[in-house]
Amino acid sequence: MKSWSSDHPKAKLMASKRADILAAAKASFLDTGYEGTSMESIAKSANVSIMTLYRHAESKDDLFSAVISNACDPDDEAERAQMEALLEKPLRDVLLWAGMTAQSRLMDPDTIALMRTVIAGTSRFPGLAEMAHTSLVGNLEGMVAFMLGLKQETLGISAERRSELAVQFIDRLLGTHMLGVLMGLPGPSTQQQQERAEIAADALIAALGQPLSAER
Repeated sequence: MKSWSSDHPKAKLMASKRADILAAAKASFLDTGYEGTSMESIAKSANVSIMTLYRHAESKDDLFSAVISNACDPDDEAERAQMEALLEKPLRDVLLWAGMTAQSRLMDPDTIALMRTVIAGTSRFPGLAEMAHTSLVGNLEGMVAFMLGLKQETLGISAERRSELAVQFIDRLLGTHMLGVLMGLPGPSTQQQQERAEIAADALIAALGQPLSAER
């Protein structure tokens, strides 16, 4: 989905329209599914012209990807400030925050509903699953890799290795409980999420060859 730099003369207006478009697209995808959603219906719901919509997104695929990405990476100034402050703390604290945040986003009711939309549509749209996985899980992996790149403890390792560690970290958070949640079962408790985040964080730190005692 297209975006404009913050210093663009129309940045605020564009950001407002983008938010309206994403909200309308999300509501449509959840209400009528991927197949039942059209660019025309999204434009109407967002109260923008079809030409305006295409200036923000090149296709329905582009919009769906943006909706899923936004579910795992909300444009939240307060959260970005919290993340920046957190980066001053030990690596383990940063990883625990990332682990809890990732689980919270993955188990958000709207995210679960979007994943069910993907499952329902993959038989007719084979590329939908890969696109959704990249936008959903790949977005979270990218967040962790980005944070690792800002920490002193991981500056000496390559970007490729940071990406590998991020993939392993997110993978440890996605236990069988996610399948249960998709099937309508209750998700793990906050305590269980905390324990899973701790396991993932400690495993990543161990992979760096650093003592856990120094991170606690």
